[in-house]
Amino acid sequence: MITCLNGTFGDLENTFISPNDRGFLMADGIYEVVRFYRGRPLALDAHRARLERGARALRFPRCDFPEFEDVMTQLVRRNGLEREASATAYFQVTRGVAPRSHSFPPPDTSLTTYGFARRFQRHEDEIANGANAMTHDDDRWAHCDIKTIALLPNTLAHQRARDAGAVEALFIRDGELQEGTHSNVMIGANGRLRTPPLSPALLAGVTRERVLGLAAELGMPCDEAPVSRADLFAADEVMLVGTTVEITPVVRIDGQTIGDGKPGALTRELQDRFLAMVDRL
Repeated sequence: MITCLNGTFGDLENTFISPNDRGFLMADGIYEVVRFYRGRPLALDAHRARLERGARALRFPRCDFPEFEDVMTQLVRRNGLEREASATAYFQVTRGVAPRSHSFPPPDTSLTTYGFARRFQRHEDEIANGANAMTHDDDRWAHCDIKTIALLPNTLAHQRARDAGAVEALFIRDGELQEGTHSNVMIGANGRLRTPPLSPALLAGVTRERVLGLAAELGMPCDEAPVSRADLFAADEVMLVGTTVEITPVVRIDGQTIGDGKPGALTRELQDRFLAMVDRL
């Protein structure tokens, strides 16, 4: 695998990051994952914009990353993934190498940037036939709108879902749905699409934004409004949306069947329009 550390491309075996890096010691970093289809990226500019918003939120000394697009595309090319039906490229930024301290290091400390790309196996069966999910009390911090590398609560919740035979855990905070561990969530009820509104409790997903745009193109009624736990289970259809899950229907939650137990009409319409959009890249 070819990686990129601080702007230098090289073999993974020769890529070394200091144990004093604040990403390792303090989880003091942010990241983005971009999906590539046959070597063409989806929403690369939106991912960069979110990365830069995260850098500003964490008060990094540098908050612009003009190299982002070039690094991501080069990683895909240098790893021979241009003709792959699906690949992902990862880009991470930490506050850099400094003695461990709760205080920020001097502002002239260089940030650490690290990237890699790899083949991605699309979840064909789940996207076609639906997936199981489970609910989980939202025990994360209060700034889930920042895409940080501090993912332990998400990891633990996701593993609990996997242990229970589900593919995703859906966070419930104060009785309301927020998001999944690595996805946003939408429901369909009475012919209308609904998704929780943006707030510090959930990430402004790049795919979420694209799917809302596709719904508008289709003339599909759509609300960004709270979704209660009761709304979730009473929905005609539920779907996960995200970079890796694309638009994945959820047919069972906590063992309870959603709707008629099959992917719904709104989900299918959005999936078809999403695939058409990808084909035009």
